[in-house]
Amino acid sequence: MNKEDRRFKKTERALAEALSKLMMDKKIQSITIRELTETADLHRSTFYKHYTDIYDLYEQLEMQFFQDINQLISFDSTHSYEDLYINLVEYVYHHSFVYKLFITYSNGLEVQEKMKQLIEKNYLEIWLYEDKKNMITEEMKYFTTYHIQGCLSVLNYWVETNFAYSKKEMLELLQKLNNHLERIMP
Repeated sequence: MNKEDRRFKKTERALAEALSKLMMDKKIQSITIRELTETADLHRSTFYKHYTDIYDLYEQLEMQFFQDINQLISFDSTHSYEDLYINLVEYVYHHSFVYKLFITYSNGLEVQEKMKQLIEKNYLEIWLYEDKKNMITEEMKYFTTYHIQGCLSVLNYWVETNFAYSKKEMLELLQKLNNHLERIMP
């Protein structure tokens, strides 16, 4: 089945949601295929048409997650910080189960670090472009690390509180935080 097929996407989403739900209480090595497919309301044979085991599912979902994030925030001279926030907030809101799976429940600091590095790279490129700079300084790296970690923490909290703020309120908050930081940036 083609990965662009709607049935495949529906199956992938159901399995990702089920895995995310199960990982709220268990480590991946404790989750069985039966448990996963029952939670996803799918037959085991459907699972095996697409994946060899739970780790295969996890790895493919992780790869797709980072492709999606990279595509959303890839540097483009028409992008601004606001675009970056809009893209992240929309993605996190509409794909909260995947975000939770890799950022909140994974306990995998390497996944969180990979996310941070991906965002930082694009953030710095936007900063260089917007401020017409040609070199990334150490001070810029410190500000970027601080800013990205803060933004990710805010997004994590937003997800953990089950979206207590609306998307609009979240965008306004991120923009407000960005504006305050811009006043002291070099």
